[in-house]
Amino acid sequence: MPAALHRPEPVLRHRAQPVDRTVPTAQAVLWLLEGRSLLVADHFGTGIEILQALRVRLQDPGEDAGYVAKRTFREAFQAASKCLLAPVVGRKVALPGAPPAGFLAELYPDHADFALPVEDARILSSAWEWYANGVHFPVLGYRLHPFYGAYIPARMEHLELFGTWLAKYQGARHRAIDVGTGSGVLALQMAKAGFQQVLATDINPNAIESVARQLRRLKVTPPIELQNTDLLGADRGPIDLIVSNPPWMKGEVGRTLDLAMYFQDGFFERFFDQSLQRIAPGGRVVLVFSNIIELSQPDVPHPIQTELARGRFRLVEKLTRRVKPLRRRTREKVEVWELAVV
Repeated sequence: MPAALHRPEPVLRHRAQPVDRTVPTAQAVLWLLEGRSLLVADHFGTGIEILQALRVRLQDPGEDAGYVAKRTFREAFQAASKCLLAPVVGRKVALPGAPPAGFLAELYPDHADFALPVEDARILSSAWEWYANGVHFPVLGYRLHPFYGAYIPARMEHLELFGTWLAKYQGARHRAIDVGTGSGVLALQMAKAGFQQVLATDINPNAIESVARQLRRLKVTPPIELQNTDLLGADRGPIDLIVSNPPWMKGEVGRTLDLAMYFQDGFFERFFDQSLQRIAPGGRVVLVFSNIIELSQPDVPHPIQTELARGRFRLVEKLTRRVKPLRRRTREKVEVWELAVV
């Protein structure tokens, strides 16, 4: 395992108080909120029950809540939940009922016995299930197997909309780049569409590891080059098509995976500056975006509209499609913005 890969930090030394089902769940939650370290001693389910009670106590606002409410809850939950530990022995969670987490063997070659927050152990096991079983992507026609810590899309509409745009694309197909590739879907779509060279970049090394493993799974290796770098990476010559599915909302970044969810000041300015330098004559910059920023953060300047107002790029075409609601009706739409240099 490359040392650069991100992983939950192992707890090598602790003086955590053992807890089991004889301890009232409400009491365990109070101790966590006080910052007291606890070690689950009887069953993995005990830890899950305590975490669920913690969510209730902190009043989890749910996925449909606004950004501020979700961020406030997330910060409070992360601070308290990291104090609830699970023992790891021989790179396995040493509790009855613990689901398999094969990533423990891969991510911790330097430690066999340690402790992890129960929430991290749960996330690792969920990630392992996604990795082992794969996720089917109709736009590709096969399953992807995302590595731990790589962004995996929660919906398909924006990928389908990009596929609709790509089917109509009439430009050169020599070189393309997928900026912030995540699990590699857009890069694989462009390779499938006949681009001779596709560069997939991501600042997250776990994303690059994920796509590299995926490429090795395919019977025919597509012409995709991987680069662990920020934005467009090293200059390899003019690019016919610059594509990115960037973060859709502005926000604070606490974990590496947050970089795929939230952008900060200067992110889009740097992206467009580099795109202007690297785009080939007649080339296109395409952003897969959403109107969620207008719905949830109306006071935040729209990054694409702000760039268009600068006069360096012009809008060639904008495609939109409604998002299928997961729980209740939504006004969210996914978008594909096609830009050209003025």
